[in-house]
Amino acid sequence: MSRFTPPGLRRPTPQRLETAFRARLGTPPPTSKVYRLDIDQPVTAIPEYADMGAVLIAYPGVLAPATGHSQRTPHGQRAFGIPDELIVRMQQNDSKEPVHIFVMCDDAEAKATIDASLSAEAHKLGLHYDPTHLHLIPWDTDTFWTRDYGPWWVRNTATGSYAIVKHTYTTLGGGSVGLVEGAEGVDPHEGLGIFRPNDDYGAVALSDFLNGPIRAWNKAEWLPSKKKLKPLAVHDWYFSGLLDVGGNYMVTGQNKIASSYLVATQNELPVAHERQNTQPTPEDLDARMQYILTQLNRFMGITEYHVLSDPTGTYIGHIDCWGKFLADDKVLIAKSQDPKINLAFDHISASLAKDGFKVFRVMVPDMYIAGADDPATTAAYTNSLILNKCVYVPMAGKGHEAFDEGALSVYRDALPGYTVVGIPSKREFPWLGTDAMHCRTRGVPREVVQAWLKALEPASP
Repeated sequence: MSRFTPPGLRRPTPQRLETAFRARLGTPPPTSKVYRLDIDQPVTAIPEYADMGAVLIAYPGVLAPATGHSQRTPHGQRAFGIPDELIVRMQQNDSKEPVHIFVMCDDAEAKATIDASLSAEAHKLGLHYDPTHLHLIPWDTDTFWTRDYGPWWVRNTATGSYAIVKHTYTTLGGGSVGLVEGAEGVDPHEGLGIFRPNDDYGAVALSDFLNGPIRAWNKAEWLPSKKKLKPLAVHDWYFSGLLDVGGNYMVTGQNKIASSYLVATQNELPVAHERQNTQPTPEDLDARMQYILTQLNRFMGITEYHVLSDPTGTYIGHIDCWGKFLADDKVLIAKSQDPKINLAFDHISASLAKDGFKVFRVMVPDMYIAGADDPATTAAYTNSLILNKCVYVPMAGKGHEAFDEGALSVYRDALPGYTVVGIPSKREFPWLGTDAMHCRTRGVPREVVQAWLKALEPASP
């Protein structure tokens, strides 16, 4: 046990990790592999480190719906999954191009409460909060994990227009619906986000919110001259046909994507003879990955897919718990105190280095299997938020100070010229080894936001 391990928290042995993985997937972790499809498409994916004009977050209720009504949204007191400090800092009002905050919340009266709380936090930090840079989207979600169900952005290289690539948000952690309350015994391929349907619709709600005023602008006529305004770009809409989650999606600006094998355990092939979802053979996995890459190439321009075996054995299987693209040629991979886990991370790092990436490593506090002992309370440093020229890093806090300082140092070394800020978590929603600020935020490209803002301006012929 590390001297930084909090009292009462036990570190799982490699044997327990492997046992947990086998119990959930039925097979040991497959070997990491790179799939390629050299077909040029007129679209290219937008990485999270591209210029962003807004961040999407959610403000759901905290009380679960009544038994038998699992598809209703939570109710009662509302809460953000991220601390007020992060929201204030995300506005970047000290920069030349502030960032807008889009909040999923179907209660207009909540705006005053939010503004008051964030203004007080900004005053305490010596920063500026601008209430005109925070907007409520009239839609209530089931959770605050906007990274998982939020939009994936692409840009049409021929026209310059943007588009949302919508996946079906699935809550099937590890490929098993048994981890979703109320979904026990349900066949895996029926778990198409139906247990969090309001989350699954979140990307649609955001798209309608942003495109609505632009469509109105483009239809407007000035009487009596009937003069039309110069049209504004409406973002397009594609559907990938895949079950997926944003926490298991990392992409570069050069059409390279990385994820864990979770995507292959969640997506069956669209053929009648496909095997049971939760126990795919190596041949099944390979066929599924070929199909998944074909879909992502078609709608997102992806030409290279690094599918990686999750070394941690945790239930969630999301790559953002231990890996992150920092730039087109840089990647961050976790380091573990567990020799077996770390050896697997070493292999992943070597594979990415072979593909031309400069690999940076960050030591994380001990990882835990959620639910195995006490709840996990340590931060996954790769579960950070890159927002323009700033990086916000989740801090593990008391007892983990050496790890926190080491993580900040790695980011500063990897991204010179960026402002790197450590962010403590909320007490009621702590950063976890499987869930931190990357999971709870989603960027919106600057040009998409600018088009929306333009449509809100008073226009003259």
